Amino acid sequence: AGQGLTRPELAVLLAYAKLELSDDIVASAAPEDPFFEETLVRYFPAELAKYEDAMKGHRLRREIVATVLANEIVNMAGPTFPERLRAAAECDTTALAVAFEAARRVFRLDEAWDAVSALDLKIPAEAQTALYEEIAVVLRRQTFWLARRAARSSASVGQLIADYRPVADALKAEGAAVLSRFEQGRFEDRSKRFAEMGVDGDLATSIALMRPMTAAADIGDLARESGWAAPAMARLYHQVGAAFDFDRLRAAAGSIPSADHFDRLAVRRLIEDLMNEQRVLTRAVAASATESVGVSEDAAEAAVDAWVGERAKVVEGVRASVDEIEASGAGWTFAKLTIANSAIRDVAQGAG
Repeated sequence: AGQGLTRPELAVLLAYAKLELSDDIVASAAPEDPFFEETLVRYFPAELAKYEDAMKGHRLRREIVATVLANEIVNMAGPTFPERLRAAAECDTTALAVAFEAARRVFRLDEAWDAVSALDLKIPAEAQTALYEEIAVVLRRQTFWLARRAARSSASVGQLIADYRPVADALKAEGAAVLSRFEQGRFEDRSKRFAEMGVDGDLATSIALMRPMTAAADIGDLARESGWAAPAMARLYHQVGAAFDFDRLRAAAGSIPSADHFDRLAVRRLIEDLMNEQRVLTRAVAASATESVGVSEDAAEAAVDAWVGERAKVVEGVRASVDEIEASGAGWTFAKLTIANSAIRDVAQGAG
């Protein structure tokens, strides 16, 4: 009791997880997504590429795609991830597979994974493991958000990539400059930790920047609605996050330990509520401003303050409630976060 699994036990668990997921993918519509034709072709030796048309008619085409996808999903995200994702995102296997593939392509997580793999014997194993874990955390989160979108709209891998990769690339190019000060501090802590492990500065910075990218899809949607550039919307979005303590509350929610599936599900729902409320409030502020407010942190902060205006008393009450809860001691709990979220929800509902 209390001991971890041995390597042989883990090997058996991984094998069964892959077999079950592979069967689920074969039974789904995922293998029919045109994007997975590339997966099929890559399965065969490069010398056979000239027979691509014949490959597409292979009688085991669906099984090949499912096997490759199942292996990659379990290897990168873990054996329990598929079941947990489908329950948390309330999606089917098609949305899971589509979202996973889109997430790693949109945010170039496959490239980051390969870069870490290339560090074998070049950095300490502990550092390499930490980088893999960081990428996996981001991959699981991004797959969740894209799975929700895929489940609602039946979007294909190609559609999700077309919608969100330009946004992700634009935000990555801006770096930490578009983040709130709270998120900038967390980014700097991660970057410093990776660098101290012996990771190259550029790679340490790139991987440390991945967590705040969780909001990239929401930022992209808001930017399209408003006709703004993604970096401008990102600055406003993150200043709304700072003004209403969304950053602090999400970080607190993410730090609540739980070994129980339903407790984790409840926390995930709460985080989703916070993301929805931040999106609603950002949309409201953007509607009362122009794209120019996204040129700097100060301008974005001023736009948020201007929108608060006559709502100042209510908003200050929300901030005071969050401060009071945090100052109560004993750390954040789900109950405390629920109370704080309720206070913010009232403001968001009034804005929406």
